[in-house]
Parts: sequence; C-alpha cells; structure tokens
Amino acid sequence: GPRGRDDLGTIQKLGANTVRMYGNNQLQEHYSFLERAQELGLSVIPGMSNYPYIQQEGSCKHTGFDCFEQLKFTYAGNLRRGFLTPNRTYNPVLAHVIVINEPDNILQW
Repeated sequence: GPRGRDDLGTIQKLGANTVRMYGNNQLQEHYSFLERAQELGLSVIPGMSNYPYIQQEGSCKHTGFDCFEQLKFTYAGNLRRGFLTPNRTYNPVLAHVIVINEPDNILQW
C-alpha cells in the first residue's frame, strides 16, 4: 500500500485496470493488498501457487495428479485470508482466479 513503495498506485497511474498475480501463499493474509487494489479501482487476477502441484509433501505429482485435496486446502486458505468478504461473498476486486500457472510446463505427464 501507500506505506511501502505503492506499486499498485504506480500501476494504476500507468493506466492499468487489472493486476495479474503469478502465485500467492494461502497462509498469508490478502486483505490489505486487495483493499488497496479496490481503493485504486484495480481488479486482481490471482494465480494459485504451483507449490501444491509439484513441491509440497504429497503433491499432485505424487498422487497421480489427483489434486482435489491439495487444491481444496490451498483454495480454502485463500478464501479465509481475503478472497471472501465478511459476509462470505467473493471479494469484488477479484476478476478471475487462475488455479495453475503454466500447466504445460508444470504437469509433465
């Protein structure tokens, strides 16, 4: 936000209306970032981390790419830490959510 470098403010001043995030940590809060984006009129397209797919213990890579449990945990963490509003609706700043980055590079069958 404005207390730091205010990258979102710079992005908005350059004329952008949407920010695409490559990955995020579902254990960190996202409220402040999403709130600042909303203040600036920016939409956000977050990408879920590739960690549950290929890096974490018991990753999708080790479960035959049956990723339900791994992604359920990850997505639920994002919902609890900013993707949902207090009234349990999606945060209006979210335009889309990308559940995997570069699947052709990540999912080596």
